[in-house]
Amino acid sequence: MKGPIKKILVIFSIMFLLVPLLSGCDPTFIDIFTELEEDYSGTRSVDISVKTEYLRKGEVVLEQNQSLLDKILEVLPEGEIETYEEEGYTHFNSKTAFDDVNFVRHISIDGFSSGSSPRFLAKMSIDEFFFYRDVFFQDYVDMKIDGALLASGDPNSDFNRLHDLASADSRILNITYQIKFPVKIITTNADIIGENNIAIWNIPYGKEKQILIEGKKTKFLSYFLVVILGILGLLILFFVFALIFSSRLKRKPARTRSTRTYDNYFKRDRYFNDDESDEL
Repeated sequence: MKGPIKKILVIFSIMFLLVPLLSGCDPTFIDIFTELEEDYSGTRSVDISVKTEYLRKGEVVLEQNQSLLDKILEVLPEGEIETYEEEGYTHFNSKTAFDDVNFVRHISIDGFSSGSSPRFLAKMSIDEFFFYRDVFFQDYVDMKIDGALLASGDPNSDFNRLHDLASADSRILNITYQIKFPVKIITTNADIIGENNIAIWNIPYGKEKQILIEGKKTKFLSYFLVVILGILGLLILFFVFALIFSSRLKRKPARTRSTRTYDNYFKRDRYFNDDESDEL
């Protein structure tokens, strides 16, 4: 069984089968959607929308009298596959799951990133802090057929015919790359930021794009714990001061006037009175 990324790359061969049929102005849409989770797992789906009329015209244009529809279904990767019609287009959707996005290879129209080098892998990292979590993601999308591959191939090869056709009319292929990020997006080089933390890039044929996203998730539980600890600390301080104050009140003696003081006072008055009477 082919690996998940190999399955995604195989589906791009469908475009080459459509080259003889794309004589009109109706584009073929390619939508790559990646949904990421905070544990590095996720899913990636590739949706190719082809004008239904092209499929009907292509019933016997392929070798061995095989219809274009049968050929597309044949090269679709194993896994969760969905086919449906909508607004005159037939959609072929292939969805694969992965356990760690750091082992998912870049999207490349000519399969160049199918090598084993780590530089062809997407990268996701998480920095943990007490109050928040920073999430970083980078990927690479290559919608350019390598020049050496074009030069070494036959002029009538699928790659060369697709290149000539797409270069002559950029409307032939409409390519979008979307990522549903697991946390709030803070910075990104995406063309559009949609709802639910979805970043969208529009990538014309023949272009390469570095995908960059930085997000942040606030840890509300940490704030809650700080508030609870703060309240407990205030309560403890209140009880400590209450105990100290009450103990001081118990130790302080009550003020009582001494009878001896009054006796001395009256005696002293009597003495002074006698002196005054003698002087008189």
